[in-house]
Amino acid sequence: MKSMLFLIPVLLCIACTDDDVLLDPTPPSFMVTPLAIDQVDSFIAFGESLTPTQQNPAIEYFTKQSNIQVRSVSDGIVEDIRMNSNIDDFEIWIKPNDNSTWLIIQDHVVDVNVSLGDRVNAGQILGRIGLGNRTELQINRINDKNNIAHCPLNFGTQNFVIQHTSFFENWCVVETVIP
Repeated sequence: MKSMLFLIPVLLCIACTDDDVLLDPTPPSFMVTPLAIDQVDSFIAFGESLTPTQQNPAIEYFTKQSNIQVRSVSDGIVEDIRMNSNIDDFEIWIKPNDNSTWLIIQDHVVDVNVSLGDRVNAGQILGRIGLGNRTELQINRINDKNNIAHCPLNFGTQNFVIQHTSFFENWCVVETVIP
């Protein structure tokens, strides 16, 4: 009987982990556009077909200038900074908090001003617009190793959405895509 009583707590500890309990599903709030909308020349909408089998998992912003600053759209923690494999600029990965199920990816940034582990605030300069005078904004929710990209406008404050829709109405052609 003693061995059975010892086994029950061990089995309970194996059945769940701290990560299962501590994950925060609260979505971030996008308070600031990644660059001033009046500097945007054109864009590729979220969900637009890039190839016959791939939909765009981000909003891609294009400008005619290369000296445009890229701003953090939300408060968070820099989880990763990755060099793009096919172009010499970077992806900056930001999580709202350490335990969040959400990941904000601001892609195509050069002259990066932040470091891994930095806490950033909405509006903070991350760097300068990447090669081709473009930058991207992507938001993913990660559930049980599934990764789903969501329309960034669904996470924007009223001001964030108004700034976008004053430039163009349809920034997203679908609600979610698999990146």
